[in-house]
Amino acid sequence: MRRPRWPAVAPPTTGGHQVHGPLLLTAEDHLTLELFEVVAFPDGLHLRMALTATGRPAELAQYETRPLSDPDDPSTRWSYLSVRARVDDIEGEADPYHPAAASKPCRSGPPEYRTEPHYWLDAIPASGFIAVTAGWPRIGLGSTTTTIGLESSTRTS
Repeated sequence: MRRPRWPAVAPPTTGGHQVHGPLLLTAEDHLTLELFEVVAFPDGLHLRMALTATGRPAELAQYETRPLSDPDDPSTRWSYLSVRARVDDIEGEADPYHPAAASKPCRSGPPEYRTEPHYWLDAIPASGFIAVTAGWPRIGLGSTTTTIGLESSTRTS
């Protein structure tokens, strides 16, 4: 079943437990995408990710996420890390609810861009697996799909 979007919703503040630890999703020249953790709650999963870019990809990311001076100008563009998630037979785009984007100016080295988006999936997989597809083609990060096996107990008590 297709779902148009996993909405940008914060998870509960208590009651979850980690069901998957850190995982490197992709590492390319000047780009690294990591899944910090997956935390299970009684009615969903909280995914924490991190993207780090340096050099030209960092410059592109800073440009893509800059504030738009004129939102009605069709020539301006904006993009961000694209994430699709599948939980059993439910699949859709995941909207970040806390995209903490930051760029660090470097005096003696290449620029750096880092963002740590969080995602809420309001479903628990009966199969014990979720699939995550992530990419940001406009900065040079091609899409990659990873199937993630969660701890055998994704239900919280």
